[in-house]
Amino acid sequence: MPQIADIVARLRNMPPLPQVAQRVLAIVRDPEYSVDALVAVVRTDPALTARLLRLCNSALFRRSGEVRSIGDAVAYLGTRHLVKLVLVSCASTLFRNTGSSAYTEPNRLWQHTFAVATAAQWLAFRGGLEQPDAAFTAGILHNVGKVVLSQTTPTNTSLPDACADLCAAERHWFGIDHATAAGVVADAWHLPRELRFALRHHHEPAAWADPSPLPALLATADDLVASLGIANPLPCVPAVPAAAAQRLHLEPADLEAAAGALQEDLARHAELLNLDRFGDR
Repeated sequence: MPQIADIVARLRNMPPLPQVAQRVLAIVRDPEYSVDALVAVVRTDPALTARLLRLCNSALFRRSGEVRSIGDAVAYLGTRHLVKLVLVSCASTLFRNTGSSAYTEPNRLWQHTFAVATAAQWLAFRGGLEQPDAAFTAGILHNVGKVVLSQTTPTNTSLPDACADLCAAERHWFGIDHATAAGVVADAWHLPRELRFALRHHHEPAAWADPSPLPALLATADDLVASLGIANPLPCVPAVPAAAAQRLHLEPADLEAAAGALQEDLARHAELLNLDRFGDR
């Protein structure tokens, strides 16, 4: 089994999100945040600005006129979609370092990550929860620990049983699971407590009763995406945990609707699933 101390050290030394992403996260934590402040922060990063404008003018957003500035992007997309593009653009650079193995590979992991973020945001809206941007953020960051795990060669690649859950399989392979690994990274990055707790504990049923809905949202979105076969490295098909869905006041019909909406959204946002588009930072 790989040395846990080495894995934890590499998790703690993961490059942080770009400063502009950290500032955007700080701004949108305030429900009454200023659009002007958001635009001003994005404008401080020329590479990010260029990438966002390229995406806005791509086939992803079909429009007759050209988006020439971040101000134009806000007017066309709205602030919520701009925040989403900022987080996707900044986080994608981390996932380009994913190793290729039977465990995962860069594009499959990024597809799963983006799908979980999208599903979490959709479920937050469906459940009438506050701060759906926080749900998307949690989803886009919940797999950061897998980047380091994917670079680690396990000494035992067999499964502990025929249909183990992913966290149990990871602990068997690496001695640590992706949720705990994400928590180590989140602590090193000094992310907000609510977000750190959700990343570390979202697969633990006790955490779904937390005052914050984020752990239950992540658990529900993660298993929903895996049940659809989106980058699931295990032969089993997980079920969405009933207790997590109940915490969010979601019915089976809501989960069916979420699955349909997710498939449509992934097809619509195919350009955001291509890591090669984000290779210019």
